[in-house]
Amino acid sequence: MSQAVKKAVATMLKAMRRQSDDVRYFAIPVEPRPASRPRVTKWGTYFGKPYTEFRQLAQPYANAYHARPPITGPVAILIETVCTKPKSGKLKHPRGDVDNYVKGVMDVMTKSGTFWNDDVQVVSLHAFKRYCDPLTNEAPGSHVYLYEVTEKH
Repeated sequence: MSQAVKKAVATMLKAMRRQSDDVRYFAIPVEPRPASRPRVTKWGTYFGKPYTEFRQLAQPYANAYHARPPITGPVAILIETVCTKPKSGKLKHPRGDVDNYVKGVMDVMTKSGTFWNDDVQVVSLHAFKRYCDPLTNEAPGSHVYLYEVTEKH
């Protein structure tokens, strides 16, 4: 399954590079966690501990990104989530909805302010999730590719 996802990501990345000469790359070398449902109490709203820890660990990486100025126009984004495979389990792909993995990454990127002004600018989103490749000792994390969508004349 992971090889098929890797191939799909490579194909999508080629398509992105045909659309723009300025495809940016950003990595978050933190074990991905899907966003949990917010819990509401009389003291406020909060998220589950694993998701909160993911955001706390990932935020410094997003804050440190200053390779290029923030994008001001519409943004196309591809996010590849790479998770550690559990010791037991029958699933051939990570547990958790792919959109919940993406939410954490995009929340961290938006909060940093170094990628775009607001995630309302994201007009195209492609997301993939897979397990780490055991043959290459691949580390878990999130790989993000993005570019500003422009009209070509």
